[in-house]
Order: sequence, then structure tokens, then C-alpha cells
Amino acid sequence: MNDHKLKFEEMLPCELLNQIKGASIAYIPIGSMEWHGPHMAMGMDTAHAYAVALGIAERLGGAVLPPLYVGTEKKRSPETLKKIGFSGDEKITGMDFPNNTVKSMYWPEELFRTVIQQQARFLCDMGFQNVVLVNGHGADNQIMVLEQIAQELSSSTNSRVIAQFVLFEGSGAGVGHAGLLETAVMQALVPQGVDITALPEKPEKLKNTEFAIVDSETFSNGGNDDNTVRYDPRDATVALGKSIIQYEVEHCLKELMLKIER
Repeated sequence: MNDHKLKFEEMLPCELLNQIKGASIAYIPIGSMEWHGPHMAMGMDTAHAYAVALGIAERLGGAVLPPLYVGTEKKRSPETLKKIGFSGDEKITGMDFPNNTVKSMYWPEELFRTVIQQQARFLCDMGFQNVVLVNGHGADNQIMVLEQIAQELSSSTNSRVIAQFVLFEGSGAGVGHAGLLETAVMQALVPQGVDITALPEKPEKLKNTEFAIVDSETFSNGGNDDNTVRYDPRDATVALGKSIIQYEVEHCLKELMLKIER
């Protein structure tokens, strides 16, 4: 057996069996296919989750499934819209702001739930003791659905299912949507999926409402005085992206080590 083989789809049946009997961890990377500003490809969340899942598997062992480019979202509340800089009367789902040139591919919540639940159940039935839902999309309802799936399957199967979000504060790049952190990560993972020249040149500031680039702090507490981006994606570098991914892998490892069954 090749001890360095991490991808589920590349494993022979005997190798899968060894994984089930050994580390007994399977990872399902989950993201979305979503607008990430004019400067970034729409598969960012999923590429991010996949990279973190592979990084975890290199340390903990286990099999990483092909990533699922599916995600769900809800309509923004008037309160959240006002924090971003809108009037609050707009009808906006997720990050599909009025100025965006293309729409995101948001799945209905129940369909999203059904797909993820079935994929995880396959792995439980196969005999994996631990199934980790590695999530790269920060929508509140997606995080909630994955937590619910994890609880339901952990109760109804012989496996432990864990919902693991990949973003953490403290990396030095902020946390948010399509800003510095995600742009740097995408530069490191899929450089052809980033074009900073699609954004205005500095020193022009980036308005949240115009580009659908929003910091987590803005979502939580409201924007700055001019409703512009705090963590500027134009400052992103490949080196920063690589350091962020490593930071996330380390933090995911700490959390998972407390949760997985051995």
C-alpha cells in the first residue's frame, strides 16, 4: 500500500479497507459555487476546504473524498443589509449583490441537506468510525445544517460524524468573504483563479455593496464609516495564502484530535 495516498477515489479496495481498519477517518470537503468578487473564481470555498482536508489527512491519516461544489444560503435580513451599507429594503440572497455580473449557484437547503447526509451515510455504512464534514462556506445556515447532519448521523449510526469549519480568526488576514484571506488562499491554491487587476487600483477603496467583498466584522458589528473593505484583497500574496492554510490545518487538527474516535 502507498502510505502517501490520500484521495479516496484513487484507493484500491484493499487500501480503503486498510484505511477503515486503521485511521478510520473519511473527509468530505464541502464549499459552494459562489460569487467571490470580480477578481476571483467562484469555486473558492470548495478549493479551500479540499486543501485543508488534504492537509489534515497528511497528519491524521484517512481518506479524502472528491470535493462537493455545493452550498446553500438564505436571504439577508434588513439588519445585516444595513451593516453592509445597503438601505435594508433590498432582496438579497447570500452574496448575490445587485452589482454582481453572474449569480451564485445556491442549492435549496433541503436538497443540500439530503446530498450531504447521503454522502456521509455511505461512509458510515462502509465502516469508517469517523466522518468529517470539512466546510469552507461560512453561511450561517450551511454551518447549522452540517452540525445537524453530524448530530443526526452520530446518533443513528455506529460512526462519529463531525462538522469542521476551516476558517479561524488570528491568521493576520482577517476573516470574511472574498477579502484578503480568501484571495491569498486562492492565489496559493488556484493562481489562475485570481485576477487582482479586475479590481480598481489603489488607493481607491473597495465598497462592500459594489463588489460583494465583506469582512466578518462587518457582518457581525457593522461596517466602517464609508462601508469599505478593511482587509484588502489587493494585498494578497501566495506566501500569505500558504501560511493561512497551514494555520487552518493546525487549528482543525487541534479540534479534531479532541473529537475523533480511535
